[in-house]
Amino acid sequence: MNDIIEDLFKIYLSSIDSYNSKIYQTYNDKYTIIDKSMITIYLFIKIIEDRNEKGQEVTDVLCNYLLKQIIYGETGNLAFEISDKSKIQLYHEILDKLIIDKFEYKNRIMQKLKYNYKTIKLNKYSELLMFLENVADYAIFGKMFLRGNQEIVSLFDDIKNKIISELNNMNEDSHFYKEKKEIIDLIIDNKFNESQYGNLMNVVLNLKDVYRYSIFVTLVPENVLFHQYSVTIISLLFAEYCNKELKENIDIYRIIVKSLFHDFGEFKGTEIVSQIKNYNDVTKKMFAEIEENDEKELEGKIGKNLYNIISEYKHGAEGYISEIVDKMLGIMKLWIEVGYFHNYNSIKTITSIYQDRFKRFLEIENIDELKNKNFYLNLLRECYIYIKEYLVEKDLEYFFKYFTKEELIEFREEIALLKNNPETFLK
Repeated sequence: MNDIIEDLFKIYLSSIDSYNSKIYQTYNDKYTIIDKSMITIYLFIKIIEDRNEKGQEVTDVLCNYLLKQIIYGETGNLAFEISDKSKIQLYHEILDKLIIDKFEYKNRIMQKLKYNYKTIKLNKYSELLMFLENVADYAIFGKMFLRGNQEIVSLFDDIKNKIISELNNMNEDSHFYKEKKEIIDLIIDNKFNESQYGNLMNVVLNLKDVYRYSIFVTLVPENVLFHQYSVTIISLLFAEYCNKELKENIDIYRIIVKSLFHDFGEFKGTEIVSQIKNYNDVTKKMFAEIEENDEKELEGKIGKNLYNIISEYKHGAEGYISEIVDKMLGIMKLWIEVGYFHNYNSIKTITSIYQDRFKRFLEIENIDELKNKNFYLNLLRECYIYIKEYLVEKDLEYFFKYFTKEELIEFREEIALLKNNPETFLK
């Protein structure tokens, strides 16, 4: 079990490394390559969901696109402009070989989970992603301009003209002609921001500016957009492991979209501290209503199909697995800060790593789609023990700046009890 937990940490660290890869550095120090890629992915999923067009080909392209962001910590941006369009296929073949080499290197240290990047020929879905990357740039530059960045004006005009010029290369019989033309027409008429596409972009860009763990100092700030990327990539690799090794039947596309949208209700910038939200039954009910109202507002903004993903996030095996990953990352972040970045300030959060956050996962008994219920419960228990034990023992000198000797004894007794009596974990 600890091998899996270690692998989860390695994936999380790789995503943090990759999130440092900036773009448009002469214009700003804000946006990263993963920000742009996430904006692209949300546009892609809106189109796919509105067309109700799912299948293995869509899933494979989406998985590859998500996965390749994880190597940017080693390579930087790989999205070069190819002026000679006849060379695009060759470029992608070379790029695939480079990416596969990088994942072979990363997989050498993985014990259980593996990065399963596939070789896929350029197709209608990957071409759609390439088009939407330009639209993502358009949205990012527009946001920069609204915030007063005058330097971005010429770049904004360039990307706008580039998108509009796509009309000259589009065939009316091509698969996504209708959607591409709709987006281009909205941009030409300066109505993109008023459309569901524009609303979706505004929500995503808001999530990029909402920061988690804002109640204490972090060396690696983490916004909601990046958090959703981390949950998605880890849920994807964990689900693939469960399907292969545990003979589960987790739908990879469904777990990806659920993970990508799981915190969309935070788009207004409201970070609700867990200890307050879960203080008692009254606060739980109150904050559930707040979150439900915020989510309901999204339906008019981004459309019913995407809203249904958000409102049904917790349903089924895919929702359950994604929630497990989300809750595990919530406390993994503390050990990332202390254990990897030596931010001992986070040791004080030991008292906030409540077992209560995992209690509702006992409801797994009601999920018929999963075959290995005890495995997931044990994984949660081991993750809790792993992190709390390391936080307690990492630096006792610093520990005693926040806790007493009596509390140290209590923590150690709790950890020993959980190790020796697994059944006490979720009681």
